Amino acid sequence: MSHYFKRYRQEYDERLQAVRESGDWEGWLVFFLRGVAKASVQAAETARRILQLREDHRRRITEQLGRAAGNGHRVLEHLYEHPILSVNDVMRITGTTYAAANQMVQRLTDLGVLLEFTGQARHRRFRYDSYIHLFDDETGA
Repeated sequence: MSHYFKRYRQEYDERLQAVRESGDWEGWLVFFLRGVAKASVQAAETARRILQLREDHRRRITEQLGRAAGNGHRVLEHLYEHPILSVNDVMRITGTTYAAANQMVQRLTDLGVLLEFTGQARHRRFRYDSYIHLFDDETGA
């Protein structure tokens, strides 16, 4: 709703002022419920896109990672709650060595699931970029 209110800031202010000055609750409610409807449609569309992205990435991991696919799926599921991680995080999630976790991160990066965003050689961080972008303001109300 905050994106809707931001996008229609002038109307938001006018509707609130009309409530204060003339008690126009009906106008405010129509405006507010229009926002609820738009936000609901947007949320449903975002959920659909998340499911589509998840299935695409699960398929890629299954097809491309061979025996490591199980750990790839564990990392992928983790990314939906924590879309930014490090090699140490992958090591903890998968219960593997640092070298194996680093290789997993590289393979997920090669598949387009992860994106390294620090530009550093050490203490690198990776993000689930395609997932994060599903929540950009551009999709909104």
